[in-house]
Amino acid sequence: MPEFDFFVGGIEDGITEILWAALGSAAEPPGYLNEIAMYGGELDEKVLKQFIDELTPRFPLMLVTYGDGEDDLAPATAPVFGEPRIWRHDCTFSVICCSDDARGETDQRRGVGGAYQMVADARRLLAGRQLKKEGTLLTFEPLRPSGVEYLARLPQLTAYSVHFDTYFKWTEPDRRAAGIPVEGLIFDVTPLGGPTRPGGKPGVIFE
Repeated sequence: MPEFDFFVGGIEDGITEILWAALGSAAEPPGYLNEIAMYGGELDEKVLKQFIDELTPRFPLMLVTYGDGEDDLAPATAPVFGEPRIWRHDCTFSVICCSDDARGETDQRRGVGGAYQMVADARRLLAGRQLKKEGTLLTFEPLRPSGVEYLARLPQLTAYSVHFDTYFKWTEPDRRAAGIPVEGLIFDVTPLGGPTRPGGKPGVIFE
């Protein structure tokens, strides 16, 4: 069964391909995007300001990122002991729209390739999309717009993050064949400040 990284990576790839095919400089007809890339980490005005010299030659630029998510059992009832559980992962993916235009802030935000157009295009191209990879459905709910977040407005940069919600289901590995019986584990509980077992830390020791 596909695991967590298969879904997250596949959704990021799908979003990137859709946007680049429609807005990229190599599209037919050519679009206004110079680059679209995947990004992992926090991105705010402070970070953008630090990297503005590096980013400026790449504008207009879109960055695609997995935000965060929550897991719930699906179905909510636990399976037979030892069987793999199925989890529903509700999550958010974001498209960060970065625009730079020497003609001034108004053109930067409203002109061709400006931040407002980039936000509108991301929503137009992605809302309602369901993504598949290798015959496996990645987005059990079509991508649903869930807001636009201001990130930065600097003399050389305007940036907004466009959020989309969806969910997928992933299955735990089957532990029944792991060959480690419960009685084969020793739980070492060490009082705070007391001596520890070999290895230096309290925890679970495989015998």
